[in-house]
Amino acid sequence: MKNELIDKALLFLCGLFFVIVLGENEDIVVASLISIVIVLVPNLQFGINYKQEIFGAFYILAGIKWIVCLPFYPVICYDFFKKKRYKLVICCVLVLGYYFFVKQNIYETVSSIKEQRYICVVVLLVLLISGRMAVVSSKGQILEEKLKKIRDDGKEKENLLKERNLILLEQQNVEINMATLKERNRIAREIHDNVGHMLTRAILQTGALKVLEKDENLKAQLNVLQETLNTAMNNIRQSVHDLHDESINFEKAVNELIEAFPKLDITFVCEVDGKLDKSIKYGFLAIIKESLTNTIKHSNGEKVKLIIKENPGFYQLFIEDNGTNISENFVGGMGLCGIKERVEKLNGMLRISTENGFGITVTILK
Repeated sequence: MKNELIDKALLFLCGLFFVIVLGENEDIVVASLISIVIVLVPNLQFGINYKQEIFGAFYILAGIKWIVCLPFYPVICYDFFKKKRYKLVICCVLVLGYYFFVKQNIYETVSSIKEQRYICVVVLLVLLISGRMAVVSSKGQILEEKLKKIRDDGKEKENLLKERNLILLEQQNVEINMATLKERNRIAREIHDNVGHMLTRAILQTGALKVLEKDENLKAQLNVLQETLNTAMNNIRQSVHDLHDESINFEKAVNELIEAFPKLDITFVCEVDGKLDKSIKYGFLAIIKESLTNTIKHSNGEKVKLIIKENPGFYQLFIEDNGTNISENFVGGMGLCGIKERVEKLNGMLRISTENGFGITVTILK
């Protein structure tokens, strides 16, 4: 756009140069102003198609009557070259040829036919220069648009690459977490199977020695040894339980539980950002298992919604099936009693709904 304005300004200055050649005349001022208007027509907002071409055609025709229009042909033809309106450019050349070969009555400010023809030749040369400038400007705009497109595409690909990198990082973190949990499980199993069994054997052997030993002083030492082994066993058992609790991925455990009920079409949504306490984790797993079992045994529903949400102050578990054979005086059986007991242990609240199938909502405060 900037180069285009510079080109038009130079061509307009060339036209003004002929003002000096043709001399001062009010017609020259009018012709120059009209040429400026025609150049600026594309920026005017009114609903006429080809408005610049229409005004330009009238200006070219006016050049047959008034030679003062000729010096400004190059500037108005600049846009015609860019738009490939070559018919209008040819009209300009024909008008110049008309003044060069046909018209003999001299314009009042032109002293001779030779000078008139000189003006036509120079205007024709400037017209050719105008065409060359328009072509260069068009190519420059095309290259600029391509450059912008390449830059935009590059930015888009860069953003896409960043998003993919974030996804890969998240997947990597999940895989690392899963590997960590798997390793914790392995360590817990190793401790339980090896160290736990050896400690149990040592405790039993110590007990046998206490029975066989008659020396009271040695028995006292065996008692101390047995207490130490029992303490070690309890500590290891607690550590193994804690390690195992931490190694359970809650969402994965729920999905594995869902897979155990292939007859049910279960929609599962888990929106838990933080780490669940092990008591809540095991409580929810037990409630989910009991609810799905009740659906299989006592409901004619086959679709289940399972939603687990974490809110700022509480956790919420929602389970609902699409069963229809629910009696109005429904009080529940042993399974529902077990669910109520688990909710009470977690100091939570249980709400039962039988309006659209059987549903329970468990709310546990943080």
